Amino acid sequence: MAEKLSTGFINKVNTVGSVKAVMANSILRFFDGAQPADADASEGDANILLEVTINSGVFTPGQADNGLNMGDSIAGVLAKAAAEIWSGLGTAAAGPLPGTIAIWFRWYDNTVTTGADTSSARVDGAIGTSSSYEIQMSNTTIVENNPVTVNSFNFTFPNQ
Repeated sequence: MAEKLSTGFINKVNTVGSVKAVMANSILRFFDGAQPADADASEGDANILLEVTINSGVFTPGQADNGLNMGDSIAGVLAKAAAEIWSGLGTAAAGPLPGTIAIWFRWYDNTVTTGADTSSARVDGAIGTSSSYEIQMSNTTIVENNPVTVNSFNFTFPNQ
């Protein structure tokens, strides 16, 4: 599997020059349902199970507060900023126990533009329990109001 990069992501990295700058103060959302064919596509009927911010804080699109940031690139791998705690609480869509399984994620730039769009920077990927997934979790079940922490998040350009 490989991350799916939106047209806007590619264009902005080509213009701005770094993933770290393009995705500054971003958010991650975890979804159920079918992953779209590409990151330009709408989220479809998938439900937002979790929104990941700094310390589960409230995030407002266009503002820096509680947005996620990347750290340094080492050996071609860009990792989340080590000092940041990336976390969120399961949404109402996740439901009470037994919860809902997270299938895929979308990493949104600071504008958090949803729906079909080719100008915003977004990256999609799969969530699972093995290392073959872009986000690996020991348990992919999200439960309403239960905290989830993302301990590591790395971005490496897909090798075509």
